[in-house]
Amino acid sequence: MIVAYWNTQRASGLRSRNLEPQARCLWCCQQIVQWIIETIDSHQAMPSLIFLSEVSQGGGELAAYLGTTSGYQARYFAAGDRNNNASPCSFIVMWLEELKPEIAIIGASTRRPMVRVKLRDLTVGGVHIIANSDKAPDEILDDIHELEMERRPAVLIGDMNYPWSSLDKARHGNPKSLEDEVDYLYDWEPVHPHLQATFGKITETGAFRTQLLDYLWKSEDISRIEALPPYPGYNQWTLIDHAPIAYRIHLNDEDELMSDVEDEMGDDARG
Repeated sequence: MIVAYWNTQRASGLRSRNLEPQARCLWCCQQIVQWIIETIDSHQAMPSLIFLSEVSQGGGELAAYLGTTSGYQARYFAAGDRNNNASPCSFIVMWLEELKPEIAIIGASTRRPMVRVKLRDLTVGGVHIIANSDKAPDEILDDIHELEMERRPAVLIGDMNYPWSSLDKARHGNPKSLEDEVDYLYDWEPVHPHLQATFGKITETGAFRTQLLDYLWKSEDISRIEALPPYPGYNQWTLIDHAPIAYRIHLNDEDELMSDVEDEMGDDARG
């Protein structure tokens, strides 16, 4: 099974920043569909479950458009801030029709919410963590704790807003690194997306600054995860300021966790 995430909140990259809102929304849809096609072409498998952080491009219209993509259902989950204005906590979730997921919003009243998706053999949390490096670790820990309570294989995927390069570093006021604390408390570990960076920004001086902010955490009962860039060497964050990430998931003592569609595609490839 391939689980994917893309922070599409700001479709304001180098190629789209001058577009009008409606045109930008359509353009954003086209990029998402193109990314799905590139992933299928490269890996002969469709992403089974896709999280899109979405607030500024017209979430309901975007979900309706993406729901017309062959084989997928799409739903917009609007979330408000403390003043009930649209917030960067809003999501679109896309899934293969066969999955029949149970989807719930967790924690919206107290912090940035997590979209929890329960599948037959796996629970997946999608997040857009607060953009504050001091507060982000607490949100990540809260979300992992919530998923750990499920007592079943689980992953947390999204924009962690906590640089990969900081995961093994001591934190302010805490001698333990976030990676060590998560391992100690829950026996979870982070998984690199196999991209050089997932976020790019042009600074006031005109320099291009990049970071790796988007990645996945996995529970101990998931034996193997394979990061799947759409194609080798993919590092495209100039379209939208974040790059999409995707992972193929395997459970302990099992072959790859596959959807029926992926299984059929594998059979076709084998002839």
